[in-house]
Amino acid sequence: MKSNETSNQWEIAIRFFFLSILVFGFLYPLSVTGISQTLFPFQANGSLVVSQGNTIGSELLAQKFNTENMFLYRPSAANYNTIPSGASNLSPSSSHLKTLVETRKSELRSLGLRPDRCPELLYASGSGLDPHISVTCAREQAEYLSQHSKVPLEVIHELIDKNTEYPLFGMIGQKRVNVTKLNVSWKQLKDE
Repeated sequence: MKSNETSNQWEIAIRFFFLSILVFGFLYPLSVTGISQTLFPFQANGSLVVSQGNTIGSELLAQKFNTENMFLYRPSAANYNTIPSGASNLSPSSSHLKTLVETRKSELRSLGLRPDRCPELLYASGSGLDPHISVTCAREQAEYLSQHSKVPLEVIHELIDKNTEYPLFGMIGQKRVNVTKLNVSWKQLKDE
């Protein structure tokens, strides 16, 4: 009698195992993918930024621009690489972090930018891939870019305003600028 109960329990466990694989391994992912592709195709496909027919990245990720006179991203501890992305894990008391911050302050000053207006450009984000900066920092960079590109400051401010993202429902998060989208718009403006 006891062996019948044991074999019955094994049979139930095996059936449940294969049913779980079917439901959670195939049906659920396929249904979620279908719903997301139907309702949110842009986001489901990676929020890709396309410029002049070429995919140049995702608006969710910062990337390394090799071109000068572009808006700056936050520093990246992983050099903007998505595979080993992450923070530097340096503590506030780290002498290496202090040296990095001082170096970054000097670099900003050499560009004519005030570090107190762009504190996010001194520290890497937690992921190392955050594409957002504050509106204040974007406007600070606009002055520098206007001087070096001869594009009127008002035009650059309009560009910043067009690429500003507002808090969700007007209260969740902060007003911020997506540098990836801003740099694409900035490059298109300069190429005209």
